[in-house]
Amino acid sequence: MTIEEIDLYWLKAEDLVRYLPEGDSSTCGAHSWAEFAQMLVDRRARATECAKLDHRLAETIDGVLSVDVRLPESDPMQEKVEERLFEYGSPDADSPVILTSNSKLTHQILKLIFDAAKVRAFVVPVDTNGYTLDNAVAAGAFSPMAVMKALTDSGIAGKVSGRRAIIPGLAVGLKGTIERITRWSLEVGPVSGYELPLYLLRR
Repeated sequence: MTIEEIDLYWLKAEDLVRYLPEGDSSTCGAHSWAEFAQMLVDRRARATECAKLDHRLAETIDGVLSVDVRLPESDPMQEKVEERLFEYGSPDADSPVILTSNSKLTHQILKLIFDAAKVRAFVVPVDTNGYTLDNAVAAGAFSPMAVMKALTDSGIAGKVSGRRAIIPGLAVGLKGTIERITRWSLEVGPVSGYELPLYLLRR
């Protein structure tokens, strides 16, 4: 059986720095925010120890970077979740709705990230035959019709105040078609699930 390496799309310093304050002055033990971002990713610093950062942002950064998942190799045929809707952090009618694949691995990792970062959100799994999002997009499994079915089956429309959702950055090319078919407004989130809590915090 073929064994394939899984790309977990780790949070990179160049992604993290977008959420840090502007300016390039010496700060928090580094010569620049870019250097500080690299220190955080390398775990040579903690965001909550930097007085120049907003406390909620700092807690979110440290939470995300505390999640350590090691999957050197995996069978490419992924298991899928049976749940039609996940609710994190007791979300309310104004909480974000996130669309992703129904890969069991994806949701195991998202749970670790969202719990660590204290995210409040709804997550709707789209039936992608258990493929992770990157493989689902490549295989055409993250289709507009599959998204529409997932939105309907989840009952999410009755839980939120509007028809707005977030799709992963890897699915950006499908945004227009999904919007036309589902009549939901979509925004394109980051590629990395590790970046997602920071993206949500900034919305």
